[in-house]
Amino acid sequence: MKVAIIADIHANSLALDQVFSDIEINDCEKILVLGDLVGYYYYPSNVIDKIRNDSRCVTIRGNHEDLLLRAIKDSSFAHKCYLKYGSGLNIAIETLSLEQLDWIQSLPESMKIDIDGKKIGLHHGSDTDINEYIYPNTRLERIESMKTNNDYLFFGHTHYPAIFTNSNTIIVNPGSVGQPRDIGSLSSYVILDTANSSIVFRRVPFSNKNLIKEVKIKDPHYPYLAEIFERNNS
Repeated sequence: MKVAIIADIHANSLALDQVFSDIEINDCEKILVLGDLVGYYYYPSNVIDKIRNDSRCVTIRGNHEDLLLRAIKDSSFAHKCYLKYGSGLNIAIETLSLEQLDWIQSLPESMKIDIDGKKIGLHHGSDTDINEYIYPNTRLERIESMKTNNDYLFFGHTHYPAIFTNSNTIIVNPGSVGQPRDIGSLSSYVILDTANSSIVFRRVPFSNKNLIKEVKIKDPHYPYLAEIFERNNS
């Protein structure tokens, strides 16, 4: 079976649509979603509905889902999030339905699943902390400390694709769909083929011109949201 692993969509529905088209082309039968569906950008409802209505998707929550749920209850915290992350969470608060918010609330922080006999751990930040960053240059000692009984451990959060191995687990970050930070115009995700245990990194271009224009209108105080899309573009 081919299994797609995606993370860090951040309400960028255009990028998600392009990645889903690539997933279809590659005949993936399962999609593992590692959280951060919301935050930063402006189409959380489209993203949530696309994922929750697709029977192939197995989804956990990320730290931005946690930020959203807290911001709903605390306007002062919501303002701090606006200053730090832009208006994405405020737009989610304004536009998501109670049904969508209940769905977000129901998402687990992590999950262990079995696909074709492969034991798979799903996390957002790391095996121990939803907010921990495991970058491609993370020290070997930290990678070796991830002692799990999984064949694969998938996590997101950094927006940088990476793959590691320790004594008993293949550890993979698929990169970001909605805000890739290594090459700003190319969504990143991973396909696991359980038949031969291969891991393939996929890069999918998406048009970001209109989103950049929106950032300049909605979040002029936070130009990073637009500038990141131009990072390392050829």
